[in-house]
Amino acid sequence: MPPVPREDPTVDSDSDVEFEDVPIQPPQPQQKIPSSLDQPSEHAESVSANIPWTPELHIPEQRETPVASGSDAERQLRGRLSIAIDRINTRQMKARIGMDAMNTQAGLTRYTSIQQLADDIEGTADMLWESATPSIQVEGLITLAGILERSLNTYNFDPIPTLTLLNKLDYYFIALMQGEHPVSHHKLPGASPDHPLVTQTQKVRIRSIAEITRSNLFAMMPGPREDDMNEDDDDADEKDDWEEPEMPVWMMQASKVYERVLMLLGDQGDPNETGGFNEYD
Repeated sequence: MPPVPREDPTVDSDSDVEFEDVPIQPPQPQQKIPSSLDQPSEHAESVSANIPWTPELHIPEQRETPVASGSDAERQLRGRLSIAIDRINTRQMKARIGMDAMNTQAGLTRYTSIQQLADDIEGTADMLWESATPSIQVEGLITLAGILERSLNTYNFDPIPTLTLLNKLDYYFIALMQGEHPVSHHKLPGASPDHPLVTQTQKVRIRSIAEITRSNLFAMMPGPREDDMNEDDDDADEKDDWEEPEMPVWMMQASKVYERVLMLLGDQGDPNETGGFNEYD
């Protein structure tokens, strides 16, 4: 594991950030995979664990330098982020209610699967990563991770999109905390040992979100199917040797949710600290 950078004790709180309303057209809706909250996920089926599943990781290229503070580019970025998060919150709220209003605008209908929510969160997280602007990246990613943490129990457990997104968020957070690219390990734009990209207060919130997400995810994971348990009982008298149930290919990855973040932060942060960024909620 790369060495943990020394933190500046003088940097211990978040800067107040104000986001303006910018007249920007909302992003076009992405193509989604049709699904239903009432149907179990096809990914949740138990399959052979001979070849453990590893989530794909695509890290987009970043700008060479952060956008200038107070510039038009910064205002545009803040506006795009505000619109994206408002859209995600609106669609997720409708998903919890389970219905859309009549004549709902295209792209603002409720989510019907975790895949749809994950697509929007990932797209927004990638936009933040590409910006190479820590003053906006960190708070935006904390907000997105908080939305995902609070939304998991809205949907049937679907390991592939869920674990793929959590793996990417883990990489993004660890990269910003260490100040280096998660794959190439090159120094990130704006990173400096004297000026950490992530404050101590932000680390507390990230750790809290990571721990709560892990706990919620484990609570959602399906146990042995009832029919399998009945078959085991019926065959108990016929078999002398008990065979361990086959594990899903994604089980190993599920045990690694936010593993990098939690290993880096160790005992830092208070697990009772609430996560999320109220400005976007």
